[in-house]
Amino acid sequence: MINETVQNIQNRTNESLNLKRVRILLEILVAFLPILILGGLGTWLGTDTFLGGMIVTLGYALSILVATFVLKSRGSSWQDIGLARPGSWPRTVLLSIGALAALFIMTIALQIVALNLPWIEVPPVDQSRFNPLDGNLVVFLLLVVLAWTTIAFGEEMFYRAFLITQLGDVFQKSKLGTALALIASSIIFGFAHVVEGPLGVANTFFMGLIFGAIYLRTGRNLWVTIIAHGLANTIRFYMLFIGAA
Repeated sequence: MINETVQNIQNRTNESLNLKRVRILLEILVAFLPILILGGLGTWLGTDTFLGGMIVTLGYALSILVATFVLKSRGSSWQDIGLARPGSWPRTVLLSIGALAALFIMTIALQIVALNLPWIEVPPVDQSRFNPLDGNLVVFLLLVVLAWTTIAFGEEMFYRAFLITQLGDVFQKSKLGTALALIASSIIFGFAHVVEGPLGVANTFFMGLIFGAIYLRTGRNLWVTIIAHGLANTIRFYMLFIGAA
């Protein structure tokens, strides 16, 4: 009798846990839909056009809005998962520079590996959507603004803070679960940049791993990766603007 009671309790606990996982996965899907739908539409229209770029930006803004409601429904907030004021801004900035250096080293290493694969030719990262940037100061300034808003804040808030936190609950709060959440969020982040081709997907996947690991190791200080992400894209846009990339 006691064994049956214990077994019934365990079954109900497992059912409750499974329902919770399904609910979290549905929350992730609903939050991701604006990026998926509007991102696809913007890509179809051409991310190298003003309209296409604005539609993609709108997708990220709506996804962040939905994610905000999801967090609020769980009694949480962006401050709780990364946007709280850091204990030390100088230390945060220094860590951001370190994250940026790690990102550049990883990017160079991937390019070297891709160029030396004996059995397959890997095309370079497709940056054609940024063609209007070449020598155009207005477009450059606009993209710098986006680098520090939609890209730095939007992508770090969604792919790092939100996804890792949500997926961590799906995989249970353990070291293995956190590692799986980090890998899964990085895979999603990588394929969200499929327009950049295979090497672009690989770059953003490993970027997700590096930034996600830093986010977790710094006690979920999202400002570190936001600053590093903004700096990385500002440098990238400048190199494209002067025709050096």
